[in-house]
Amino acid sequence: MSAVVITVLMFIVLFVFLFLGLPVALGLGGTAVVFAMIFEPRVLMSAPSQFFSTPWQHIIVTVPLFIFMGNIIRFSGIAEKAYDAAYKIIGQFPGGLAAGTVQVCMIFAAITGITPPATITMGQIAYPSMIKYNYSKKIAIGSIAAGGALGALIPPSIPFIFYGVLANESIGALFLGGVIPGIMLAIMYSIYIIVRCTIQPQMGPATPKDERFSLSEKLLSVFSIWPFIILIVLVLGVIWTGVATPSEAAAIGAAGALLINAVYGKLTWKLIKDSLIFTVNLTGMGLWILIGANFFVNVFSAVGGQGVITNIVLSMPGGDMGILLSMMFIVLILGMVMDDWAIIMMTTPLFIPILNQVGIDTLWYGILLVVNIQIAYLTPPFGFVLFWIKSILPKNVHMGTVYKAVLPFIAIQLIALTILIVFPEVALWLPNKLLK
Repeated sequence: MSAVVITVLMFIVLFVFLFLGLPVALGLGGTAVVFAMIFEPRVLMSAPSQFFSTPWQHIIVTVPLFIFMGNIIRFSGIAEKAYDAAYKIIGQFPGGLAAGTVQVCMIFAAITGITPPATITMGQIAYPSMIKYNYSKKIAIGSIAAGGALGALIPPSIPFIFYGVLANESIGALFLGGVIPGIMLAIMYSIYIIVRCTIQPQMGPATPKDERFSLSEKLLSVFSIWPFIILIVLVLGVIWTGVATPSEAAAIGAAGALLINAVYGKLTWKLIKDSLIFTVNLTGMGLWILIGANFFVNVFSAVGGQGVITNIVLSMPGGDMGILLSMMFIVLILGMVMDDWAIIMMTTPLFIPILNQVGIDTLWYGILLVVNIQIAYLTPPFGFVLFWIKSILPKNVHMGTVYKAVLPFIAIQLIALTILIVFPEVALWLPNKLLK
């Protein structure tokens, strides 16, 4: 049987497993085992090594520490305090609460490194508030979903860590590369919201005049979140200045999060226990996906799949740009049926050799990849953020409403991705400036 046919069959079997509801790690690993037994039994010898070598990569310890830090902060009251500040500062403008929600999500993303906490927490806080002030459900839901998705891009980003491990790329450089695109997207979302609500005031009316606040009240609300801003600057600063490795910075962040919660009187044994359970569950899932993806790639290469993918991608019209666009299209399609970690772990080992062969910067590609994954988060029918936000919305809000709410924000994400492809300097300027 030809390598082309085997490659097609492997992906068909993988997607069948995923559509049947099999966990991603088992889908990847199970597909690999089946095809290894049929076509290349010797590759099964590499399976045990994946179980032992994958979790022992030193950079992997960064993942549970950042997840733990984010989960501890989630229960500290930062989201409520930040949203209160946004409400007081820009609630007086049309669409101000929705635009403020995006900005708070950006701050929250800089603490958690993953998407679910910001999406779920802001959904519980911001959605009832916006509905209270007669905001359109579409604007309210869209702003929360788009802002929550920033958790994948704003450092410290867990997807960047996994990509850096697989691509042998600097984690600090990836973190720096995500800053400007993340801020750019947050600004683009906010501009869209304010412009649309100015044109259509019924979509997001300004707060009543009798609920406006003085300058001192606004400044006081901003001052209330200063410990969290310091924590963000400290964690990222020690990485970018070379004072500490990402793993050491993550440990500093986790300790800082515990200290802040203790100062605010929020630190309890139950909080620590729940945060540890959440961290272990999420980290365990990530490690199993990484193990399954590594074994899948080993088998895939052994049966000739890597050569097939390389030939197909290299034959795309348009030269290097055509190759890059084809990769972005593949990631976007995969995002409709797979989660972000699985996409990164499956495609990165396949695409990195091709990128190196044609001379495309793997740092730039990594930033484009994570921006693309944000689009996948919101893309129907299986965008993961859509299901997270649906889980905390009132039961009378249908999934169709959620789908319609995110469409304008998907368009904005595609525009941002296009800008980063056409002008690589937008993503690369900061890492080139600070790390050279």
